[in-house]
Amino acid sequence: MVGEAEVTLCLGPYSRAVYESLLAEVGQPAPRKAVVSVVLEGGCVRLSVRAGGVNQLRAVLNSYLYLVHAAYSTLKSSPRSP
Repeated sequence: MVGEAEVTLCLGPYSRAVYESLLAEVGQPAPRKAVVSVVLEGGCVRLSVRAGGVNQLRAVLNSYLYLVHAAYSTLKSSPRSP
């Protein structure tokens, strides 16, 4: 069974920075649990994941959504935050 998910995150002024953070992660060599792509489109970040099964999909999505949360929270709490 193959698991697929697409998540669109519209994060206002933080979208580009979160996108760039995710790009850095997508570009890292890693075990082939899943195929991940990230696109910045219309001010929103679109994260697409395709995995070999539902359990792998869940694990990969959790990891990437945690990264989104960490980047967004850090940016939002920054003194230079818009």
